[in-house]
Amino acid sequence: MLVYKLVKKGIIIKTGSKMDFDSGMVESPVIWFDEKKRKYGMVYVGYKLIKDKFTGYDSVAFPKIGLAWSEDLLLWSKDTNNPIFSPSNNEIYDYDSYGTTAPFIFYENNKYYLFYLGLTKKGYETGYKTLNLAISEDLLNWERYKKNPIIKPSGNGFRRDAIWHPNVIKHKDTYYLFFNSSGVYNNIEEEYIGYAKSTNLLDWEVDDINSPILVGSFKTGSWDSSGRAGDPCVFKYKNKWYMAFYSWDKMHTQDGIAWTTDEEFPLGWRSCYNNPILKVGKEGSFDELHAGKPFVIIKDKIYYHFYTAVDKRQKREIALAVGELE
Repeated sequence: MLVYKLVKKGIIIKTGSKMDFDSGMVESPVIWFDEKKRKYGMVYVGYKLIKDKFTGYDSVAFPKIGLAWSEDLLLWSKDTNNPIFSPSNNEIYDYDSYGTTAPFIFYENNKYYLFYLGLTKKGYETGYKTLNLAISEDLLNWERYKKNPIIKPSGNGFRRDAIWHPNVIKHKDTYYLFFNSSGVYNNIEEEYIGYAKSTNLLDWEVDDINSPILVGSFKTGSWDSSGRAGDPCVFKYKNKWYMAFYSWDKMHTQDGIAWTTDEEFPLGWRSCYNNPILKVGKEGSFDELHAGKPFVIIKDKIYYHFYTAVDKRQKREIALAVGELE
């Protein structure tokens, strides 16, 4: 196992004030070290509160992408230019007319590549869901890729119904995009993790033959009994590849880790024996309902596990847990 114990540090990104774009919920953090700013950046999703009072998922809509900065991965401040990316409100780009969510930043050759989920209906993760791409040199001015969506639902298998959260890495001369999707596997409708490959970050080929590459156990009473595997975060440590992901038992979302060898990558994933690595909190805590949607950063032999914390009211905010590596 990569890390045996995580210590929760609490909420690090809270919802905004009533008039802010992220007044209803914040979730889905993705972190990178920004070479231009010389500090850590985070993109995240902010949902607008559309009711007078928060009542759960039905009280938010119009997700936009926000940005935050940190010097030490512990203390974060929101960018004054937020939101940095918004729904198009344009018939030409109808694939994201009602929401831009699930962001991932890949930085290369002085360009920021923003992979994100587009929504086509008002609400929380509603409508036809596809994976899209926009490019910027300053995190403010974005150009949508003309061939969007880059990945969309297809076939009768694991990505039949919807595409979800992207995670992009480069290994040797190939880019790999890991994502979860809604579909069918072993005659069960759920979310499962697959992947695509590219040589240019723009055009992607999904491996529908070997995908899904990770699913839950389907075992009654287990933390991943639903079979779901979602929101992959892939990284390498020493001589192994690791994937943080979430699953649920149809009550609570929690995070686990899978691993594979360099020889087998991008295939060969197996779930670690002592999953879940991140569990929901005690009754009354900020993450008593769900503790999931992971993103991992390793710095100075410390494992930083960012995640979406959901309390019993269904309020979503971004939290952090840390642990020492083996």
